[in-house]
Amino acid sequence: LPAKVIPDKNAAYVPYGGQETFVDHVEVLVHKQLIWDVASSGQVPSGAIIGGHTADGEPLYIGRTYHEGSHTVGKVQCSHNCIYIPYGGAEVSLPTYEVLCER
Repeated sequence: LPAKVIPDKNAAYVPYGGQETFVDHVEVLVHKQLIWDVASSGQVPSGAIIGGHTADGEPLYIGRTYHEGSHTVGKVQCSHNCIYIPYGGAEVSLPTYEVLCER
């Protein structure tokens, strides 16, 4: 899953199960031709990067949104028409976001 990484605290968090969940293992995606494309309401542009899957196999896309004064990375779940981000101990859903895409 896409994680919010906080290097100063040596921590990373993912939105999962309605909560902001701490994870102790992350992988960093490195690619030269990535862009953020604007999307909303469960839509994803072509070339969207998959960051994981639900237990039922639905793809979860890497997204970000501007919330409470900063960009926060999260997961776009098309069937729920939103992005989920880890914020303030909770899993927050928002209808507008950007999706990480390969170009």
